[in-house]
Amino acid sequence: MTSLKRGTAITGDLFEIEHPTLGFSGPFTSHVDVSFDGITHQVLSAANRSGFSYATTTGTFAVGDSEGHVIETMDTVATQAVRRFQAVIGSTLGVLATQTYVDATQAVRLIGELGPVSTPLGMAIDPQHAIEITGPPRVALTTPLGVLELTPLTATVDAQLPAWRGTPVRHGDLYAGTLSDDVPYLTLVTETTRGVLMLGAGTEADEAAAMIADLRLAWAA
Repeated sequence: MTSLKRGTAITGDLFEIEHPTLGFSGPFTSHVDVSFDGITHQVLSAANRSGFSYATTTGTFAVGDSEGHVIETMDTVATQAVRRFQAVIGSTLGVLATQTYVDATQAVRLIGELGPVSTPLGMAIDPQHAIEITGPPRVALTTPLGVLELTPLTATVDAQLPAWRGTPVRHGDLYAGTLSDDVPYLTLVTETTRGVLMLGAGTEADEAAAMIADLRLAWAA
């Protein structure tokens, strides 16, 4: 039975994943890099709050109808302990989070300027003038074969593709590669999307390639 998953990336773009037999019932996350106050930040949207710990919440705030929490933790950066400030807002439709190492005020200002939007397919952003999106959005989800990451074919992503053509498959071109620690991965390039599959433990590369050959990926801004 064909499995079809539709979702909203963090930028509000729509994506589709379709396969004749693979299931995609699990939740997805989406992230993008933005520039604010001269600093690059990563913004994340997720299906629910389960990936966040609220044990060190130090404040609350509101953006529109969404309730927010400031979470403070300690990170190690270049052998030094530094304080990290997360601003997290949530609704029944998902969660949006960002972080900074400046202070809680900047974290709250940043998430407000992002213009959070709740959609039936997930949380998205509608940035104000103080925000610049500096990279392509990404979507990640766990599949029976491993973790699949989707990215739209922007000029930046297109420039990262191999110079040679991959193996032609049903909906695009398929490439195989290996990371420095010998972990194999597969890349499927369709008309609108690059999909990178990091193979899970116990997944054979040949088996995964045969399955991915029937995968359809679509991205619409």
